[in-house]
Amino acid sequence: MIQINIITKDREQAEEITTLLFEERLVVNEFIINDMTGRNPNERGNLTSEKEVLIVGTTKALLFNAIDQLLQLKYGEHMPIIYAIPIVYINSEQSDYLRQNTAKV
Repeated sequence: MIQINIITKDREQAEEITTLLFEERLVVNEFIINDMTGRNPNERGNLTSEKEVLIVGTTKALLFNAIDQLLQLKYGEHMPIIYAIPIVYINSEQSDYLRQNTAKV
């Protein structure tokens, strides 16, 4: 099991992504966290601040590639940042919920 993190540039894309992932049964327990500030270098190499939106959810590790491919097909050049963190410990009820409510692998 993994915690998936997706960073987008705006809330509209974040809502679209969470709806898509829900409909495809790829992620459960999705959260949208607004008003984050990303610090990235610009063309001159100086750090700049950008408003970003974070999506956090849980899923099966084996679904990560399916999520990545789905988002690449949909967003192409506007692909959000996507990465995952292993879940080391999880409540057994939450684990069962995740297994039952995500796509079969």
